[in-house]
Amino acid sequence: MDRLQLYALSVALFYFGFLTIPAIIRYQLTLTEEFVQALMNTAIAATLSTLLVMPVAALAAQGSLSGLGKAVVPVVTATVSMPHTAVGVLLAPLVFGLGISDTTVAIVLAMAVVSLPIGFTVIRGAITSLGLGYFEFLRSMGLSGFRMTAMTLRSVRTAVLLAFLLSWFRAFSELGALLIVARRPLTVGVYIYEFFLSRGTEFVVGGALVLVLLSLMVGFVISRLERDAGGR
Repeated sequence: MDRLQLYALSVALFYFGFLTIPAIIRYQLTLTEEFVQALMNTAIAATLSTLLVMPVAALAAQGSLSGLGKAVVPVVTATVSMPHTAVGVLLAPLVFGLGISDTTVAIVLAMAVVSLPIGFTVIRGAITSLGLGYFEFLRSMGLSGFRMTAMTLRSVRTAVLLAFLLSWFRAFSELGALLIVARRPLTVGVYIYEFFLSRGTEFVVGGALVLVLLSLMVGFVISRLERDAGGR
């Protein structure tokens, strides 16, 4: 292990310990029934959101590579640089107008809006890395339109899976927009926010640590997918 690797490992260990050790030492770790239900609600909504987002992200990514399609990029990625409470405010007229506030539909909609840029960016980056020669080859085989898109996505299938996971976790972690348009059914972000305000840190720190461990496991999967994509 060289010095740079040792430095990276030290940063990672410090980062993880900084987030977890003080909470473990100071508080009694408890999990409430509400947290478990919120975890299930969030996982289901994030899955529905990601299933909705992925085909949109894939088609938009393929269509954004040239010509007028390049104008898609700043539009789709605009919400990345916005506070998501602002995204919630922008969604509010639609959500309240349709009478779907505080419903699973509103949750899925908010999650889809904030996670679409993630899936789009990952897939677009992978497709771009194939190079222009790849698309010229496909055209020489008589492929175009959706057939070309299907073949392209097969060529970057590891990146597509990575985009799915990242989009899912971005949806899973959403809070800002949900505070505006859908506090119910209860999701984990809203649960931690509300229970912290009403009951204090001790009632939510256990749930927060569960989320850290869940995210860590998925992080290992993402790291493996990135290695596989790099070896393509």
